Amino acid sequence: MLESQKENFNSHNDEISLVELFNILWNKKIPIIFVSFIFAISSIFYALSLPNIYTSDVVLKVAGSSGSSISSNSQFGSIAALAGVSLGSAGGMDEKADLAKQTIRSRDFVKHVSSFEEVLPALMALKEFDPVSQSMTFDEEKYDAANKKWISAIPSDNDVYKKFLSMVSVFIDIDTGFLGVSVSHQSPYFSKSFLELIIKELNNLERNRDIAEAKRSKDYLNKQLAVYKVADIRNSINALIQSQLETEMLANVRIDYLLRPLDSAYVPEKKSAPVRSMICIAITFIGFLLSIFVVLIHHYLFRKTA
Repeated sequence: MLESQKENFNSHNDEISLVELFNILWNKKIPIIFVSFIFAISSIFYALSLPNIYTSDVVLKVAGSSGSSISSNSQFGSIAALAGVSLGSAGGMDEKADLAKQTIRSRDFVKHVSSFEEVLPALMALKEFDPVSQSMTFDEEKYDAANKKWISAIPSDNDVYKKFLSMVSVFIDIDTGFLGVSVSHQSPYFSKSFLELIIKELNNLERNRDIAEAKRSKDYLNKQLAVYKVADIRNSINALIQSQLETEMLANVRIDYLLRPLDSAYVPEKKSAPVRSMICIAITFIGFLLSIFVVLIHHYLFRKTA
C-alpha cells in the first residue's frame, strides 16, 4: 500500500514538473520567439551569402586488359615474369578501376593537373562567378588575372591538394565496376572542363606509362633473342615481343585508353549546393533550442540563489 502511494506521489511530482516547465517556457515565450526570430533572419542572410555550387559528374568504364591472348599460356607467362613483362591478370578490371581512383586522389596527379593554365587560380583564388557574363572573378589580393601573376605567395601543394579533395569525388560502383567522378565548383563551365581535363590526363599518363614499359620490355626481349638459340625459347620470346607491340599499338590508337566515359561531361544547369532552405531551418531550430536552454538555466539558477 505504501509503495503504491509512493509511486503515485512520484508520478504526481513528475506531472507537476512538466507543467512547471511548460509554464516557465510559456511565460518566457516572448524572449524565445525573439531569439528564434533573430536566428531565422541571420540564417537567411547567411544562406544568401553562400555561393552556388555546381556539380558535373560522369560515369566511366574501365578499359579491358590490353594484353593479348598469349597471357593464358603458362610457359609464356613464366618467361614474361622473368623478363619483367606484365601480361595482365584475372582481376585486371578491378585493379585498373582502383588504380584510376587512387591516381586521381594522389598528390602527384593533383600537382600535375593544377599546373595547367587557369586551373590553379580557379581553385585557389576565385572570388565569385558571374552567370551573366559566364566568367570568373578572382581575388585581387591573391591573383592578378590581367597579368596572370600571383600577388601573394603561390598556394602550397598541400593547400591545393586539400582543395582538390574537397571538390573532386571519386567512387567505384561495386556492382558494375564503373568509376564515378564528379567535380563541384562555383563555375559550372569550369566543373565540366576540369572534369574533362582529369579524365584526359589520367588516360594520357597511363598511356605514356604503358608505352614506356612496352618499349623497355621490347629492348630487353630483343637482347634475349641474341642469347638464346633454342627454337622454342625464341618462339616464346617472339610471342612476348608481339604482345608488347600490341600493347604499344593500342596505347597509340586508343583515345580513351584507361577510362571511357559512358556519357560526356556536361555543364550543370542547376546548383547542387547549398540547400538554403535546410540551412535556414537548421539555424532557426538551433536558435529555438538555445533560447529554451538559456531560459531554463536562468530560471533555475536564479531560483536557487534567491
